[in-house]
Formats: sequence, structure tokens, C-alpha cells
Amino acid sequence: MRPFHPLPSSRRASATGALLIAFAIALGALLAPFGAAQAADARFDAKDRKAIEQIVREYLIENPEVLMEALRVLEKRDRDATLAETRAAIEKRHKDIYNDPGDFVAGNPEGDVTIVEFFDYQCGYCKRSFEPLMDFVKADGNVRLILKEFPILGPASLEASKAAVAAKKQGLYFEMHRALYEHKGQLDSEAILEIAKSAGLDLARLRKDMEDPAIAAMVSRHYDLAEALGVDGTPAFIVGGELYPGAADEARLTEMVKAARGG
Repeated sequence: MRPFHPLPSSRRASATGALLIAFAIALGALLAPFGAAQAADARFDAKDRKAIEQIVREYLIENPEVLMEALRVLEKRDRDATLAETRAAIEKRHKDIYNDPGDFVAGNPEGDVTIVEFFDYQCGYCKRSFEPLMDFVKADGNVRLILKEFPILGPASLEASKAAVAAKKQGLYFEMHRALYEHKGQLDSEAILEIAKSAGLDLARLRKDMEDPAIAAMVSRHYDLAEALGVDGTPAFIVGGELYPGAADEARLTEMVKAARGG
């Protein structure tokens, strides 16, 4: 299992489909010289072409590594195109990524590297990444951390995000953030309120603040931003203009930040 919770994505094609595309690429490459010859010589007819295609088919069956090579080329082209699109989208949405007034900023506000995390409180991989991320930011001392609520795992996730953002009005966002991550078991309305109580929040005020339309608007902005960037699961990190989907431990965080610092 991949180390993040995915959303359905039209970008993911089946292995069978990809193999068929690779076959088409390989077939096209092998037939190209014959196609040029056919254009130059009208004597090539349908029978000739059928014979040529049979030769190519037999060749591919006897040399299946040609198909695998074509598939690798196809995958690399797709990765490169997606990477270029994502980088361009990150550059275009720079303000939305790094300067959304609704986001909580932790770590060093003047840090030389910014880590942006899209997360969901019900995501097991997000929970797994929480302590390594906090420890890394604290130990480094020069990292700005932006937390983007991205509740994609159902109504309880959305309610938890609303509660966390509402807790900012009582100066207890991070306490609520931590408490939600440390909770064992399923999240529901009752559990969220119990977590808020344990974090020291005024529950009556929290309930009222959770209805603030600005919170729903912020979450909607995050959904829109994630779609624009190709973020299709949690957790997902943006560091140094690059998108890193999946869970992050100390080693991976070190690699991300080192790359962002030009290392």
C-alpha cells in the first residue's frame, strides 16, 4: 500500500492499458521505416503491409524486452510531464500556498525553507508523520511549517478540521491539532468535543466558532488548491517548489529540505 490516502485520479491508468500503449509505440517505431518506404514506393499494397506487420508481431513476441523499454519510456515521459505541470502550478499558486491567512504557521516564521503539509486528521499516514515532522522542525530550527487542513476522508474529518481552525480563536489551534492526532479510535462529533475539552477549549464558544463561514471558505480554498496542484491524497508536502506525496519520516524530511537548500 502506498504511504498516503489516495483520491480517485484520472491520471492513473491500468497496467494493461499502459502496456497496450507501449505496444503501439514500439509497433509504430518499428513500422516507421516501412511506412517511409511505402510512401516512396506505391507498389506496397495491403498484402505487403500485412506481411510486414506479421514480421513485426513475431519480432515483438520473440523480443518482449522491446515492449518493456517502450513502457519505461512512456512512464518517464508521463512523469516528466506531470512534474513540469506540478512545478508550474506551484509557481502560479504561490500566494495561495504560502500566504493563506487561514493557515496555521508553526516552526520558525522566518525560516529559510518552508514545508507545506496537506493533511487529514483521520489519515493514518498523517498520524504516523506527525511526530517525525514536529521533531524535525524543532531540531532544524530554521524551517517554517504551514499546515493546510485537507479533510478528504468524510464528514468527521471535515468536522475535526473545523474544530481545529475554530480553536485558533481561543489561541489553542496547535493544542487541538496535536490532540486530534493523538486520539485513538474513530472520530465523531462526541469524540471531537471530548478532544477539545481535553485540550482546554471552551466548548460553547468552540461550537459557535465552528459555524464561522470563513472556516468553510478556507477548506474550500484548500480543495481547489489541491486539485490545481494535483494533490490527490494525504499527507502531501510541498518543499522548495516540489510536491512530495506520502508519509514522511526523518530521513525523507531531511532529503526534502536538503534539496530545497540546494544540497
